Amino acid sequence: MYLSGKKILLINLSFLVRVRIFNVIMLILAMYVSAIFLFGDEKDIIENFKNIKLHGIILSSSLSAMAGYIINFFYDQEKDMVYRPISSIIQRFISNGIALRFYIFFNSISLTIAALLSYRIFIFFLVYQFIIWFYSHKLSRIVFINNLTNSALLLFPFLALFLYYENFSSYIIYLSEFLFIMVLIKDICKDLLSFKYDDLFNYNTLPNTLGIIPTKIILNILICILIFISIHLTFEPHLYEIRLYYLLTALLSLGSIISIWITKSEYMQILIFMIKFWIFLGTISLLFIDGNPLTLHF
Repeated sequence: MYLSGKKILLINLSFLVRVRIFNVIMLILAMYVSAIFLFGDEKDIIENFKNIKLHGIILSSSLSAMAGYIINFFYDQEKDMVYRPISSIIQRFISNGIALRFYIFFNSISLTIAALLSYRIFIFFLVYQFIIWFYSHKLSRIVFINNLTNSALLLFPFLALFLYYENFSSYIIYLSEFLFIMVLIKDICKDLLSFKYDDLFNYNTLPNTLGIIPTKIILNILICILIFISIHLTFEPHLYEIRLYYLLTALLSLGSIISIWITKSEYMQILIFMIKFWIFLGTISLLFIDGNPLTLHF
């Protein structure tokens, strides 16, 4: 009985790790916050939660993302066994056959929900799921295209909100560029951290194709772009209450231009963690836009 209970616990843990449940929860949180406090004109939380299409889009997005993590592990499991051995061992408590059934199930439910909402939403998520599969199957091994595609896929669910609410404000565009550049920087930093393993398993990344120094030069260019966008957002009237966040982003990014040249892998790991935390903090900061409590004035 004890062994049976332990096995069930390991299978559940394996499932949660394979679908990256923490990332999915963060995606759901970010989408709800963005929909209510950024994209939508109506700040009434109760009214927003009565919006069936909003819930459907977010549910379809989260299911597609979970399916994407499953198929990505399927293609990357040899590399992950060396690069992330503990995580890889945990995920192997679910067989690839069962995992692929979950992949089909999640995608099917996502498309069914999308089809019930509208044919346009259905087409959107069909394209989204195809790009996820194509990235895992082909694009993840093509230099720089892998970074661009991976970063763009993170923004895809927010593109669904962007199109649904038809909010084409310039500051929304700048916020999208801000998030895209930040995720792109994180993704290239991950390549710097794992380039030896990427080279071993024939993944063509910037570090093992161009070299470490050219990659860091590219990172510096991206950081400079991030600084420019952050300064612009600091003076954006619609983001007045949270302008301190973007000012701090510009200052921290300025310090990273020099520190990025530190070659120790431990620093890259810290930098990746800091970027993830900063993206999370940026998501939470959206709660304070336009007259919400605890404004971040300075």
